[in-house]
Amino acid sequence: MDKGRADMIYKLGFKCVKRPAAGLISCLMFITLTLVCFCFAPTFVWAGESGPSQIILTWSEDPATTQTITWLTPDDQANIVQYIEAAGYNGDFSAASQTAALTAPFGSSGYYRCTATLTGLQPDTLYMYRVGSPQVWSEVLTFKTSADTEAFSFLYLGDVQEGFAEWKSMLEEVYDENPHIKFALLGGDLTTEDNDYTEWEEFLSAATGVFSQIPVMPAKGNHDGDLFFEFFALPENGPQGLFGNCFYSFDYGDAHFVVLDTSNIITDTVKQWLQEDLQNTTKGWKFAVFHHPPYQNFDDNKTIDDALREHWVPILEQNHVDMVFVGHQHVYMRTYPIYQGEVATDAYGIVYVMGNSGSKTYALGQGFPYIAKEETGSNYQVIELADGVLTLTSKKASGEVIETYTLSKDGLEPNPHYQVTADGADTDFTPGVTPEGICTVTVKPGISGFKHLKVNVASIAAHDGEETVVFSHWRNDSQLQVNATRADFDQVNIAEAGFNVKASDVIKIYVVDELTNAVDHNPVILQN
Repeated sequence: MDKGRADMIYKLGFKCVKRPAAGLISCLMFITLTLVCFCFAPTFVWAGESGPSQIILTWSEDPATTQTITWLTPDDQANIVQYIEAAGYNGDFSAASQTAALTAPFGSSGYYRCTATLTGLQPDTLYMYRVGSPQVWSEVLTFKTSADTEAFSFLYLGDVQEGFAEWKSMLEEVYDENPHIKFALLGGDLTTEDNDYTEWEEFLSAATGVFSQIPVMPAKGNHDGDLFFEFFALPENGPQGLFGNCFYSFDYGDAHFVVLDTSNIITDTVKQWLQEDLQNTTKGWKFAVFHHPPYQNFDDNKTIDDALREHWVPILEQNHVDMVFVGHQHVYMRTYPIYQGEVATDAYGIVYVMGNSGSKTYALGQGFPYIAKEETGSNYQVIELADGVLTLTSKKASGEVIETYTLSKDGLEPNPHYQVTADGADTDFTPGVTPEGICTVTVKPGISGFKHLKVNVASIAAHDGEETVVFSHWRNDSQLQVNATRADFDQVNIAEAGFNVKASDVIKIYVVDELTNAVDHNPVILQN
């Protein structure tokens, strides 16, 4: 062995002596094996952190009187939370309360996950807090407990998955512009590879700046797995003994939120729990959050789509859920209100909102007739509840407004304003009416091609402003097209539309207060 090689090996910490050739080969093999093991050892280091890091707020109990805090540390020494009402904070924590954290390894990262739930808090109160130990504390942070009020705002974020630096910038800008936001919902797929600690470090580092100040309540996506469960401390009020904490519900103000895992759809246990959970709430607003959409932007895994429509959607509709937040397809989409597979003609319809907050994005799909608005790219949604009205503002990551949409709890007027009847002189269609009083026509046998349809609109009670007559074209239980005619139907008594039809097609006709093909308002039905 030459002197240079021997010096190099010595510097690596190994001692070799001159031996016969066989001994030299054995020594080199040992060095090579040791270096390989060293290079590929399963170690992980969070970016420069020596104390508490990745601090995230969630709720596992009542948001009015408790707060759950989770963070990571590089060792398993005892950690605590110190907290005090902001009104009594004078720059130190000498008068603060404290709660000990539960500590457990965070997978095989080499770090420890600490979690503590503060109890006995005062509603609608701002608190100062810090986590760690007397040896090393986090910075001083704040959180605020919920108030028993209807008026509040929250944030919805669809798939994150990648582009964490850009997502961090967007999230912090959104919070700076909307400091009134009380919490955030995440629609799943927080990372691409759930067992990749580097991705989790990037996600948590991007999230902690905002979510150490307001809670985040995530749904599990198809890219989420063990580390999702190991990190997040969430309510344990889901189906008894099943699925960890990926099914849960919580209340905030006058709203009830149910969070579901679309990896476990077809089970009687889940369906029974969902039915009972929604039946037992007395809150005025009801929302659901889950990853896969029952109404898609483009055809993608119809098995899950169909299963959701069969097993969950009827329960959501029966219990008058107002809005469902989904993700998975990496675009923005809002549907018209949908009830029993149709664009809704009454207040029971559910609006489905698909978000995509990360940088991964897909092209728009087939333009299904239930889609009211769609947009590519990274986006976010701010939802405000006040005075019985929901206002959803959807923006691109740049801050450009995609749309503003309002939904009223008083969506159905008790008395009809108009009566719609088919023109009796039309020989191509057979007139009818649904049990709800909606006018229909059915294309007669032997009739096909482009046909004009005319209906009579009779004013029963005056209604201010213009109205819209909606023509909904159906074939084999699938909606093909929605046409709209807008006018003041207190003055105009005829509406017309044209369709390419086949025998047995059905067209449903009804009147709403405001609706166009680019509707930004939940319509009020003006007929029975």
